[in-house]
Amino acid sequence: MRLGVLKEIKPQEFRVAITPENVHDLTAAGHSVVIQQGAGLGAGFSDEDYRAAGGDLAGSAHEVAQTAELILKVKEPIEEEFPLFRRGQVLFAYLHSETRPKLVDMLLEKHLTAIAFENVRDSDGSLPLLRPMSVIAGQQAVLQGMQFLWNHRGGVGTSLVAYPGLDRPRIVVLGAGEAGWHATRVAAALGALVHVFEIQGTRIRSLWETAPANVVFHRLHGDRPDRALEEAVIHADMVVNTATVPPQSERHLIDRRLVRRMKKGSVIVDVTANLQGAVETIDRYTTHKDPIWEVDGVIHYAVTNIPGAVARTASQALALEVFPYLRVLADHGIPEAFRIEPALLEGLTAVNGILTWHEAGRFQKRPWVSPREAVTRLWGF
Repeated sequence: MRLGVLKEIKPQEFRVAITPENVHDLTAAGHSVVIQQGAGLGAGFSDEDYRAAGGDLAGSAHEVAQTAELILKVKEPIEEEFPLFRRGQVLFAYLHSETRPKLVDMLLEKHLTAIAFENVRDSDGSLPLLRPMSVIAGQQAVLQGMQFLWNHRGGVGTSLVAYPGLDRPRIVVLGAGEAGWHATRVAAALGALVHVFEIQGTRIRSLWETAPANVVFHRLHGDRPDRALEEAVIHADMVVNTATVPPQSERHLIDRRLVRRMKKGSVIVDVTANLQGAVETIDRYTTHKDPIWEVDGVIHYAVTNIPGAVARTASQALALEVFPYLRVLADHGIPEAFRIEPALLEGLTAVNGILTWHEAGRFQKRPWVSPREAVTRLWGF
C-alpha cells in the first residue's frame, strides 16, 4: 500500500502521526510512504530522518494525496484541505465529526473510508488511540492553565505548588477518566488539594485505593444539582473539565450563575471543550497563540489541541499506539482489516458514502447505520 502523511496546518499544531522508525518498518514490509516536507519538524523529526528511513518526500500536500491510498493525519481535515482527497481513499486521523457537518459532507461526497482515532475501541471497551492524548492533555491542562495564575501573565499571583504553613491551593477536576485522572495526579503532585467529581462509582472505587491523601472524590448525580460541586468550584483556584457534556446542552455542570460566584482570577481549563457543554461560558475555541478570555473575572482556556504544545512527546506517544492498527490497514487493506482487527471497525465514521458514526448522525440529524451494518451491505460481513 502507498501511505501519505500530511503536514498539519491547524494553528500551533506541530504533531505528526508517524515516526521515522514506523516508516522504516513499513517500507521494510514492502509498503511505500510519502511524507510532506516539514511534516515532522515541529516534533523534532527532520525530512532527512524520514528519507533515511526509506520514506519519499513530497513538496506539497497535493503531491502526497495524489497517489496515496491511505492518508494519515493527526487532526481532522479543515476546509482548505478538502480538495486534496480523492474518491475512495482511506483517512485515518482524529475526526471528531459530530460537531463538523462540513467535514461529514466531504467524507460522504468523496466516498472516503474514514476511521477516527478517537473511536477505535477494543473488546474491553477501552479507546487505545484516544488514551495517549487524553493522558497528555490531562497533564498539560494543569501545567498550561497554571501559567495564567502568574503575575506576569496577568494573574493574581497564586502558586499551585503548596507551601508549608499555608492553605493548599484548590483544584477541581470534573471527570475521572484518563484525562481527568492524569490532571489529578499532576495537581496532587504539586501539593494542591484536589476535588474530583465523577459520575461512575466503580471508577471512583478503582482510583480511590491508590490516590494520594490530598485527593478527595465526590460522586456526581447527573439528574440534580450538586451542592458539593458548587462549594468546591466557588473556592477553587483552578477548574479542569474533562467531563463530556454535549455541545449546547440545556444543563451544565458549571453554569453562568456559578461562574459569577467563582474567585476572581481563578482559571477554568476545558479539556473536552464542547461549546456550552459542561461549562456554559465556554462559547469559543482558542489556540496556543491566543489561549484565554475572561468572563466575570474568571480566566477561560479552551485550546482544542492541548497536546500540540509538547509535540515530540505527544507524537511519539500517539505513534506508539497508532502503528499496530496502521500496519493492519497497510498489510490487509479495506475491508479485510476490519475482519482482522474489529477495533478498527468500531472507529469507522463513514464508508462509501454511508455515515456510520452515530453521534454525527444524531447531532446533525442525518441518516446513519452502524459500522457493522454498513460493511455487511458492502462486503457481506
